Amino acid sequence: MKKFFTLLVVVVLSFSIFAVNFVVNEMFTPEKPKFGGTIAIRIASAPQSFNYYGTLDNVAYTIAGQFLRGLVDLNPITNVIEPALAESWETSEDGKEVIFHLRDIKWSDGHPFTADDVIFSMKYYIMNRFAEGNEIARFTIGGELVRWEKVDERTVKAFLPEPYGAFFNVLSNAYIYPQHKLESKIDKNDMGSVNRLWLTNTPPNEFAGTGPFILKEYVTEQKVVLEKNPYYWKVDKWGNKLPYVDELVYLIIQDDEVANAQFLAGKIDYMSVSPKDYPYLKQEELSKGKIQVFKGQPIKPTPSPVHVTFNFDAKDPELKEVFRNERFRFAMEYALNRDRIIEEVYNTLAVYGGTPVLPSNKSFYNPNIENIRRKYDLEMAGQMLDSVGIKDRDGDGWRELPNGKRFEFVLTASSAQEFQDIAYIYSQDLEDIGVKVYLQILDPTLVSQITQSGDFEAALGAFGNQPDPQLRKAIWQPGNHLYYNHLSTMKKETGEAVFEEMLEWELRIYEDFEKAQITMDQILRKIYYDDWQALYAYYVPFIFVCKGMELSAKQSNIANYFLNDEGVIVYSNETIFKNNIN
Repeated sequence: MKKFFTLLVVVVLSFSIFAVNFVVNEMFTPEKPKFGGTIAIRIASAPQSFNYYGTLDNVAYTIAGQFLRGLVDLNPITNVIEPALAESWETSEDGKEVIFHLRDIKWSDGHPFTADDVIFSMKYYIMNRFAEGNEIARFTIGGELVRWEKVDERTVKAFLPEPYGAFFNVLSNAYIYPQHKLESKIDKNDMGSVNRLWLTNTPPNEFAGTGPFILKEYVTEQKVVLEKNPYYWKVDKWGNKLPYVDELVYLIIQDDEVANAQFLAGKIDYMSVSPKDYPYLKQEELSKGKIQVFKGQPIKPTPSPVHVTFNFDAKDPELKEVFRNERFRFAMEYALNRDRIIEEVYNTLAVYGGTPVLPSNKSFYNPNIENIRRKYDLEMAGQMLDSVGIKDRDGDGWRELPNGKRFEFVLTASSAQEFQDIAYIYSQDLEDIGVKVYLQILDPTLVSQITQSGDFEAALGAFGNQPDPQLRKAIWQPGNHLYYNHLSTMKKETGEAVFEEMLEWELRIYEDFEKAQITMDQILRKIYYDDWQALYAYYVPFIFVCKGMELSAKQSNIANYFLNDEGVIVYSNETIFKNNIN
């Protein structure tokens, strides 16, 4: 029988959010900007397309993200939803209808932006299942699609099958396309024809956008040039129109050593840095002072934070019983030397991995978990194991179960070097307290297959974060197919949750996610997700290890690119500028 927990209930009232027509202050240093010039940025491969929804290509996403915008924006620093192409909106009391009031603005070619563009984009791109990069899954709620309706030229309404708390975060990645440029080119009998538009051989005058830049030139395999959008609608806190620079040039450089050389020669203005290159570039900064190298708190969903987990459905009944014992998992966390792993595996360029929301996610992170996380303490780990009857009974240095059988298990990990190194360090510490661990190092694809089929004992894994926990519900909520350490909480045939299999705290986590999904009240959603994080931190179904830091470098003359007081790298292509413009 399904079990419910009593939690605070708040009635969701209608609300509206009005626009602020400037970029948030978090993006600015105190200095006044200079205008003009070109910013050169390194990308490691050529774009496959310039069509955000017509490809599965991260480089295409990067470039298209400079000339397209959605109805709302997700603040890159605070993860707070802010107005974008919609300057305000209202939500009905039942959370099922949202009315968006659109800005009175123009596309980069001077054509008016209207509600028709929104309806067109939803139909042919965002919610078109034949568009290769569509977002249809995120606009499907309870098996039904969100429905869109034009109210007038500057108003659209969304009809949700049921309240959906992550709706606005999903919308922040839903870019609006120009109907006047594209509709006539779509074959209405072939909805997949949208994938063949805005390819890399498309003339620049065929593009139009509402973002800060627009495509100017593409030199195959060499560079992508974007120029300032004369109709961009944002202004800064001093009232200046954005962006500050005239051009963005993406230089296509595949080799890291070549990119480093180009950067040190001043031909690249900023770029991401690999952990192996960080010490070298940092030394260049200290010795010559012409560049600045940053080590920032991670805020991006990838790479994923690493975790250790134990299979609650292990085939060995004795291991199954032990793994479900919370005091055993407490011992396993006490035996995890996160600081050593961060120093030796990541060259100090990593932070604790959250549980699993990262501290930089201000919208959803629960800071109270810092008081719950167990620090490395082998003596305490040993005492915890003693308390559950796993002791060295014969004096041979290895611990045994109460029946006298030696306690041991297999830890499965990816062959990627970082995972191998973490697994080895962890197994060393466990063996120091008498726990025998056998390492099973496999190809990453095999590890994924084994863990998601439930055919493992313990595993070292990684799943990505998202700004909104709802977007990773299938991973962290019991009763879903990716909650891989307790697959018996879901019926394989139907996908239904099996509540009888859930432990009491797992039932509570299940309810946290369900209630967070169907309320539009963001404060109440955070209450539910705070509870989930606290339960994860205490009961440790997944023991989070660490997450690599954001590493980047820039030329010293690039302004509005800085490390803020909270250790987050802050910049935006629409707000950076050069102090000396040639």
